[in-house]
Amino acid sequence: IGGDPMAMSALGLSVVAVERDELTAAVATVNLRHFPDSEVRHGDGLALDLTGVDGIYADPARRTSAGRRVHDPAASSPPLDAVLALRTQVPALGVKVGPGVPHAALPVDAEAQWVSVDGEVVEAGLWFGPLAPHGPGRGALVLRGGRAVEARAPADGVLTAELHAPGAFVYEPDGAVIRAGLVALVAQDVRGGLLDRTIAYVTSDHLVATPLAIAYRVLDVMPFSVKRLRTALRERGVGRLTVKKRGTAVQPEQLRAQLALSGDAEATVVLTRVRGAQQVLVVEPVAETQETG
Repeated sequence: IGGDPMAMSALGLSVVAVERDELTAAVATVNLRHFPDSEVRHGDGLALDLTGVDGIYADPARRTSAGRRVHDPAASSPPLDAVLALRTQVPALGVKVGPGVPHAALPVDAEAQWVSVDGEVVEAGLWFGPLAPHGPGRGALVLRGGRAVEARAPADGVLTAELHAPGAFVYEPDGAVIRAGLVALVAQDVRGGLLDRTIAYVTSDHLVATPLAIAYRVLDVMPFSVKRLRTALRERGVGRLTVKKRGTAVQPEQLRAQLALSGDAEATVVLTRVRGAQQVLVVEPVAETQETG
């Protein structure tokens, strides 16, 4: 039902692809002309006779006919619940869903995995039966620089991390890790803690190589104040500023205008909450994360 029949055909699988949109079905037919064990049918995938079918991969449409994106899984075409019902007929089921799918909408028997490519979250998938060899749970697949790394919540789904005051380093977890609810796993990996219970930033006094987050060296920490931040950045000769923010209503472009900086140096600031209080961290990216004590 939708999905990527070419990829499955390339794996040596016999594929029947069913597409509701006639033009898309025609294009897929042309694309699959070199794969004799594959065929494309124009029709309703939910009406397909599944006799002899070993597995299903579904990619419900998440846009209306007018092109507007829908975020409610029940509003996709076909609706998520209708697709999930197919697992009573074919246990091996995979479903592509939007990365913003709420955890509350995940079936308890699903292995849910969020996928990011070079820092951008591109999709999420739900896997059932033999397609979920680790069993139900949440995980992240991080693809960066030609390397693939998987992270997964523990079997009991319980991940905890303590609150820490800003240390020598701050870590920005990958988006797939955040979506999967695995920020505490990063905190464990870097032997650190959270800046705030509700914010996806991790801090540590240790520089630890981890593919699950980007590390920054903390240069200064201060309560949020435009005047104080302006002074600190001007003392550093900063003219170009990268603004990262979580848990604050401050708009980066508006802040840059208020700071009115000039100079040759570059800097990065993190606007966030630390134990509930608005703080600013002046940081610099760590070029190569080499683990320290």
